[in-house]
Amino acid sequence: MATTPAKPSRPYHQSIWYKIPMAGLHLILATAALWLGMSIPSYFRSVSPLVLEAAAAGTPDLVQQATDQLQSGRPGLAQPLLQLAANQPGTSTLQLQAEALFEANPNYKWSGGPAPFYEQFLQQAAFLREDETSVIPTLLPGEHRRQLLGFLEQSPNRNVGLILQTRELDGWTRFYPVNSTSGQPLDATILTTALLEQSGALPEDLRQRLFSIIETALDRGPEAIAPLESFYISILTIGRRADWIQLQTLVQASRTPEQLLFAAQSLQENPERLPVLLAASLNAESNLALTGYLHRHGKRGWEGVASALQMGRGAFESLLAFDKPLYLPPGFWSRLPAEVRDSQNTFKTFAESFPVLGIVARVLAFGLCGFFLVGILRVIILGRRQRASHDRRVLINIDSLVGAVLVTLLVWVLIEPGLMDFRPNELGSLQIKLAQILPEDSLSTTENAVSKMIDQVTILVLLLFFIAQLLVFIFGLLKITEIRRQKVAPEVKLHLLDNEEVLFELGLYVGLGGTVGSLILVVLNVVDASLMAAYASTLFGIIFVAILKVGFLRPFRRNLILGKN
Repeated sequence: MATTPAKPSRPYHQSIWYKIPMAGLHLILATAALWLGMSIPSYFRSVSPLVLEAAAAGTPDLVQQATDQLQSGRPGLAQPLLQLAANQPGTSTLQLQAEALFEANPNYKWSGGPAPFYEQFLQQAAFLREDETSVIPTLLPGEHRRQLLGFLEQSPNRNVGLILQTRELDGWTRFYPVNSTSGQPLDATILTTALLEQSGALPEDLRQRLFSIIETALDRGPEAIAPLESFYISILTIGRRADWIQLQTLVQASRTPEQLLFAAQSLQENPERLPVLLAASLNAESNLALTGYLHRHGKRGWEGVASALQMGRGAFESLLAFDKPLYLPPGFWSRLPAEVRDSQNTFKTFAESFPVLGIVARVLAFGLCGFFLVGILRVIILGRRQRASHDRRVLINIDSLVGAVLVTLLVWVLIEPGLMDFRPNELGSLQIKLAQILPEDSLSTTENAVSKMIDQVTILVLLLFFIAQLLVFIFGLLKITEIRRQKVAPEVKLHLLDNEEVLFELGLYVGLGGTVGSLILVVLNVVDASLMAAYASTLFGIIFVAILKVGFLRPFRRNLILGKN
């Protein structure tokens, strides 16, 4: 009996009534995942103000700290705190209290608070100016310096005498000698340093370094005077802008001459940083952490420190712990619905308590968003087949993964523009200035900070090259699968593979192009990444092309040669 030949099976596509609900479901899930990711205020290269607000809860703010300073009789420290806390409740009342303290204790206008030795000098000073209350200008008149010198020469503290001996040194490169007609600034600076020692204001680590430098300069003369001159420049620069108690506070917060020099350099660049520097010094457990943070992040670091201090001590400590500048939202952020922006308040405590987990959760949320968006395309374009081959299932999983990664990168770059900020190091001019007057080991902190920043950029560039090569690799796999599924003879498939040989080597060309392009950008100083990232582009191309040809193309060719499809 003759049998009816079976009709060849055709792919089964669902109707539009299946595609629309499934696409809608994927869209809802993608939107929910995107909303979840946007609601977690965690970032790679910045820290959200909401996270700092969560960290500031229950910690003293600037108004409370200013109140404490006034209760201790130090209006010279309370005023900078109130200046930084402008427009916060209670500042006007505290400002009136500070003015009352100044009226009750006139010498506080120059000392800033209780300072027995300095106030003893002020009581006998004849040329005090109310429009110039900083330390160095107060000591510039010759009578004031002679008066203070006579007092210090009677001190039983031998270290005070050692400091005064530096008045006789010659060989200064940025000062005129004390005995010259223009030696007043150096003389006032040396007397200020001696009075700091007499008052016990020098921290132990700084004292040891200072007296080691002084002894070396006294023994070896002008050839060893540069480190001492750098220290005196720091005292001079700060003393020109600060009253006695403010100068004493900044000196006590410094553990090394380099930290003191950084404070002086910061004030030299922008005198308006004094309130921020004083408030930070009063709140920082380690001035080394503060100095390193400001070295690494420059102007954005100063803005972040000021904002964190205004929130409270906990926010400031958290900012230094995160070691990232403050997050600056992109322009479109203000146009988003208020529900999306306000939803970050729900997760700010989570992001502050678990910063790494917050970033991981956000990456996964954006990845799910990309996965569901790829699912929409798959439902609309591909439909649903009765049965997919093993290779097809692998490719579907790979394109979903790649789509998730690409959406994650795209969304993250949009919400965190600083992620792609590859501008050259903004601290270069400061490093050059420090290199002229400091030994090489004093710049190690800055160099390590720059290396850390470059490592972050390098990792990001490597990730971009890897994704590009992965896309080329998947494209090659799709072409191999397409040829395998064609209903033609093995000989024809071999010719088709030969025709696509250039496509299978595309990864090498993309890798070489990435390397050449990266080297050009590095030479032009557009991207501040390492050469390793540039050469990695070619390396990724070699690896992916080798995997494609040896792992997939060669076995397929062998089966075709043996007559297998």
